[in-house]
Amino acid sequence: MARPGEAPRGARRQGSHGRGVSMAHRHITTLVFSGIVPTTAATLISLLGDEGLPGEIRICERMVYQPWQSSRAGLLVIGMDPSTDLAKVSMLIQDRTTWWEVAVCLSESIQAYQPALLAQGALKVLPHPEDDLTSARDELRDLLRVLTVSATDLLGLELSDLIQLYAEKRVPKTIRVCGNGVIGSLYLRDGNIVHVDTMDEDEGMSAFTRIFRVKSPEIRVHNGCLTDKSSLNMPAMSALLEGARVTDEDDRDDAANGMPDGDDMNAALGDILDGFDLGASTERAPRLSSTPGSELGDDFDA
Repeated sequence: MARPGEAPRGARRQGSHGRGVSMAHRHITTLVFSGIVPTTAATLISLLGDEGLPGEIRICERMVYQPWQSSRAGLLVIGMDPSTDLAKVSMLIQDRTTWWEVAVCLSESIQAYQPALLAQGALKVLPHPEDDLTSARDELRDLLRVLTVSATDLLGLELSDLIQLYAEKRVPKTIRVCGNGVIGSLYLRDGNIVHVDTMDEDEGMSAFTRIFRVKSPEIRVHNGCLTDKSSLNMPAMSALLEGARVTDEDDRDDAANGMPDGDDMNAALGDILDGFDLGASTERAPRLSSTPGSELGDDFDA
């Protein structure tokens, strides 16, 4: 028996149609269907196949809760027909947190709403599965595939390379960055970085410098500048040069003050622990790690 709000187990084991996603979701941990008849949503899930789906999938016929309150990252798929309350859909789109995205399955009879939904921040407008199940499956599968792969994996580029690329082409983009305890977004328009923010409500150059310093970040890139805020509004190259200057100054200050790096801290901690009598236990206490995938990183992702 499936728990209330979850997809039936059998719905995910009826076979795969078309090309499956070949890798697990590294960013999206939750997939939620809302405003879609449960049997239709379950059928859509079954057609997506098993591979690549996030670990948690929920079906909620009514749009009554915000899934980002219980999960850090995910995709909310909303079904919208002529009877749907547009104000509720707009509220969900605009209230989503940084690492949640919203896609809308729109009925054919109300396609005129598409520009407004995209302008409010919907990631994508999909066909409604009640109108065209095959097209809804194909477009949702493509969307999930995009959301599972980080930009650096796709392009082999660093964050600064991506910023330069989009700035030179004057393409509006939103870049989400996560790593080293920092979660933030950069918004580009007309060659400028117009706004930068982090999940702890830092903004502007301070937020940009923190994001710029993240080593080996996870990166997601979305079409469009998904904000109307303007905390920086600086040419991208100028922002990169300023970020590099501030970073170099901070590094020199740390060196002058004798601040140890991560490896030195690990070694010092190990020497301290070696001085304690740990009794009969032969296990060493875990050392701090500054590498991605460490215990500290896992705790942060949780």
